[in-house]
Amino acid sequence: MALVDVKFNGERILYELSLQDAQAGYSGDRSSQFFYSDASWSLSMLSASLEPGVDCPEGAHYLSAVDWYHMRPGGDAESDPTNPVEEFYPICVFEWEEDHTIWRHMQNSDPPEVRGLTRKTLIVRSMCTVANYDYIVDVKLREDGEIDVHTLFAGYIESRYYDPNFNPEEANFSTPLRPGLAGPVHSHGVAWKADFDIWGVRENIFKVTSVKSGAIGLTAGNGQPLVSKYLEHRYVEQEGIGVSTFISDPTRPATWIVADRTATSEAGNPRGYAVTLSDFSTVQVLPDDHPFVRAMPYTKYQLALTKYHDEEYRVTSPYIHYDGEETVKNTQDLERFLSDGESLVDEDLVTWIGVGKEHIVRQEDMPLVSNFGVGFSLKPWNFFEQNIAASPL
Repeated sequence: MALVDVKFNGERILYELSLQDAQAGYSGDRSSQFFYSDASWSLSMLSASLEPGVDCPEGAHYLSAVDWYHMRPGGDAESDPTNPVEEFYPICVFEWEEDHTIWRHMQNSDPPEVRGLTRKTLIVRSMCTVANYDYIVDVKLREDGEIDVHTLFAGYIESRYYDPNFNPEEANFSTPLRPGLAGPVHSHGVAWKADFDIWGVRENIFKVTSVKSGAIGLTAGNGQPLVSKYLEHRYVEQEGIGVSTFISDPTRPATWIVADRTATSEAGNPRGYAVTLSDFSTVQVLPDDHPFVRAMPYTKYQLALTKYHDEEYRVTSPYIHYDGEETVKNTQDLERFLSDGESLVDEDLVTWIGVGKEHIVRQEDMPLVSNFGVGFSLKPWNFFEQNIAASPL
């Protein structure tokens, strides 16, 4: 799924917001360890129309697409280009009143006065099935300008035979589920491309605002230096691994902001949007030289920042499943994008967002997994003069 030319009240925020790829990386020994690049398995074409009342609420609007894969008995598929394409409906759009308010306040008065605004959201939902897993993707467009992106993992697990007398080493990689059956630990990582054009302008900057603590030059009552939290601001000036790549650290909180420094609020802040994680998200636990990581390096980061180029349009190649051991880097490769160290000051910026989960299998994952997922939000950051939902236009 991809959304293009995303605007709020006529002002462009994003040129493109698109799902790029998904990796499922499984544990095991030399012969049983493997990974999937789900874009290599189409990440959409092996799907069916969404089911009203199950996938989407009654009354949702459905968007059509064409499919040249044709399912066959037993779960196989054929893709004969001489066959006619078939129309199906893999996307739905609907409004949803969420189960909480967008803002709320109780005024201290007699009697107390409570005011609030229920959060109403426009949801664009897509689902695709890649063999045993279903990917449920929601993009929530909220009335305060926030864009929430969430991916749920559904379906059934990939399992292995396990007998403690025959292959006891499997217990290092898997959870025994019942006699003869085990579920290997595996990771799910999804990659998104968010190409910002803040205020419709291509020349943007990337600002990191960190919360730190330290002595502030005053003395506390006990004669010791007074320590306080403080804000540290910096701009990311060039591409590079470890320079324009980021992983969230709860002990070092920070906000990642794409902004247009030529457009400022009345208070002098550059108008922008922040990339924030809306769930706890993991990154790759394998070493950097592992074949799975070399094939799909976005799994090492939660955000990577590059300068836009027409020819750098995908975070990975859809063929990486088959050429991951090649020594020559494919054209579509995030680390190749980062390697030239280009300037990122007042440039057309692209953020590559990677969020993931480790799936430690449990008995309750049979026969079907209880949907679990991960997500991020794109939030207005000094883009408006106030909370636009508090006094909507």
